[in-house]
Amino acid sequence: MRTTVDIREFSFDIDEPVRIGGTDTAPTPMEFVAGAVNGCVSVVVEQVAKELGIEFTALETYSIATQDTRGFAGTADVSPFFHSYRLEIHVETALDDTARQEELTAQVHRRCPAINLVQAAGVNLDINWVFSSLVSPDAAENACNIALGYTPRTSTTRTFEGVSA
Repeated sequence: MRTTVDIREFSFDIDEPVRIGGTDTAPTPMEFVAGAVNGCVSVVVEQVAKELGIEFTALETYSIATQDTRGFAGTADVSPFFHSYRLEIHVETALDDTARQEELTAQVHRRCPAINLVQAAGVNLDINWVFSSLVSPDAAENACNIALGYTPRTSTTRTFEGVSA
């Protein structure tokens, strides 16, 4: 099941967990989709903030998406893609103007291709924005985990976490 994908001058590998026949040596296709959402929203936040003259010093995104794997397995008549999706976006900024924060978030939601793709698929997408003067490491991940009833992390910094099945 391991596949190498070549796009322009880049390549990356995709695989599946051992329990469904893969070798678990690379992210799954749906983990890449979640990573694409995080990456896309980060690019759009940076672009829109620049256009609006909003300065920020750090950006952390984190997402947890759930799937009913019976759809992929063909054992139930359910969608094989995400059923729910929580996206945390934490922006470190001195900006405390709520109206400008709302303008940024509205434009990002409207202009981010990945957010719109997930929403167009009918996925229950919950996006939570946090604007603060300090974004601590793992803040977005911990907020996402707490919101969904999972145990928060306490260790290393990461800029993206993928899909939780």
